[in-house]
Amino acid sequence: MKAIRRRFERNAADSTGMTLVEVIVAIAIMSIVATAAIGLAISATTGSVSQQRRAIAVTVANAAMEKANGLPASILYGGRSQALVQGSFAANAGTSGISNTYQEYDHTLPLPGTQTIRIDDPVTQNGTAYTVTTLIGTCFEKLGTNGGQTAGGDCTKIDGLTYAPALYTGYTPLTRVIVVVGWTAGQECAVAGSCVYTISTLIDSHSDLEWKTNG
Repeated sequence: MKAIRRRFERNAADSTGMTLVEVIVAIAIMSIVATAAIGLAISATTGSVSQQRRAIAVTVANAAMEKANGLPASILYGGRSQALVQGSFAANAGTSGISNTYQEYDHTLPLPGTQTIRIDDPVTQNGTAYTVTTLIGTCFEKLGTNGGQTAGGDCTKIDGLTYAPALYTGYTPLTRVIVVVGWTAGQECAVAGSCVYTISTLIDSHSDLEWKTNG
């Protein structure tokens, strides 16, 4: 009877608790799971912040474009010197639409003290600094066979000149506005120029109501 009791007690002792190896393995598994969870949380947070910055860039660009759209095309160049316009076009030469746009600047002498639409207008939102560049120039669209109508197609340059001529037979001039918003923040956008949002529009400056779209 005593032998049976001792055997029962020994079996009970063997079945209680965890061995050191089991504890180490459990800790290792928990560490792997915790590390993966932390990684996913960090990745999700980083992605959320990145998307938030891009959404702000879109808002900033739209605000700049709305400002330009709300003004008559004839005064958009106010206060823009030739040198500043040349520099801004050169700095954004790779931006879509620039190669098809004639540079335009304010020919008034002396120039007004302020620019109607600032070429460079930095903005800070939620701790992130954004560079906002508004490029304005002229392009030509081909006229259709009927008066007051275009033949469609791209609004572009007719030649390789830097500045637009007063008139091209068979074409009508339009004003192109390009807004470029850039930011450097976070790992994804650490390098200048890596995060950029660009929008553009055409403004019709014709006084004829058949052409006139704003201003």
